[in-house]
Amino acid sequence: MFTTGSKLFIGASVVALASAIIYGTTQDNSTVGIIGLVSATIALAFLVGINLWVRDSNVSADDASAAATAAATNATPAGSMWPLVAGLGAALLPVGLVVGRAITWMAIIVLIIAMVEWMVQSWSERASGDAAYNTMVRRRIMHPLELPVLGAVGLGVIIFSFSRIMLRLPAVAGAIAFGAVASIVLLFGALLAAKRNVGRSLVATLCTIGAVGIIGAGVTSAVAGSREIVRHEVPSFEENTCGTETAGEADSKASRAVAAKSNLAATIVLSGGKLHAKVIGVIGAQDTVTLARSKYSYIRFENLDAEPHRLVADFGSETVDVNGTAVETSFKTCTQAVGQGGAQFLVVRPVLPSNASETPFTFNVPGVEGGVVTIVVP
Repeated sequence: MFTTGSKLFIGASVVALASAIIYGTTQDNSTVGIIGLVSATIALAFLVGINLWVRDSNVSADDASAAATAAATNATPAGSMWPLVAGLGAALLPVGLVVGRAITWMAIIVLIIAMVEWMVQSWSERASGDAAYNTMVRRRIMHPLELPVLGAVGLGVIIFSFSRIMLRLPAVAGAIAFGAVASIVLLFGALLAAKRNVGRSLVATLCTIGAVGIIGAGVTSAVAGSREIVRHEVPSFEENTCGTETAGEADSKASRAVAAKSNLAATIVLSGGKLHAKVIGVIGAQDTVTLARSKYSYIRFENLDAEPHRLVADFGSETVDVNGTAVETSFKTCTQAVGQGGAQFLVVRPVLPSNASETPFTFNVPGVEGGVVTIVVP
């Protein structure tokens, strides 16, 4: 007698075979279609044979040993969220391929986590016939890994949310909000310490509400963007702040002291309206300094004159052809303006040899005509 499953597979095999015959006799150039239908017929016939052999995996009620060991007698596996997590990772993977690499890596990590967790859960459910023991086995294996990772991820999310909130709020309001949150956390901890019989469900609910509130505010702040942060002024040749003007904020609050620095290439001194260089190992004032090409050199500028001044390092210019237009690029940098007795530190990195420029490489002070220090770059 045929079982229910065998009847279904036999009917499907007959339909596939009949379709192959009808298609082959009624259509021209039907080789590909015939091959596909015959392949389907063979596959269905193979399934018919398997199903006839196992008899739909039915167990006879007269066979006591088979009934006791059948798969249907096992307990139903517990519910699992990992198939859903794996589906989420699989859905994120093509999105990441379109949006960006970060989403792709996130999807891969989610898939790996879901695979490992699902495998361990499936194995633990078959460790024994005792469900409580199986749960204990899984906890002993996975909790030493899950708890630290989840704790680190949760702490990272909270910190990131706090950072987005603080960047969104004005400076004063952010400080007040940060202090208020810290006070609430301190008060909450003090109340728990004073009343030790507080239910775990209440504590978990309050912590969950707080975490959701912080994360929600962080996401909202991240979407809205940070507040406008005023750019700190830095003297630069591109901003036209390397001239004689010294009324800028960066110049008015410039440091007048430079700590002892090792490996100084030279110390450039302005004294009496004259500029000269001091080089370690060379006696006397110098009007030429040799610097290595494509290497960072450390320069100390000392101003001994009464007026504030800044040091400018001029490494010439280069003309570059950009879309048929000649564009001249200057290689210049400068220090902040420093008053009498003060010092500034300057790091330079010449990229061209000095003989490749039409103009000489120099250290100079804007507004001071008392000479320059020539830079030689081999």
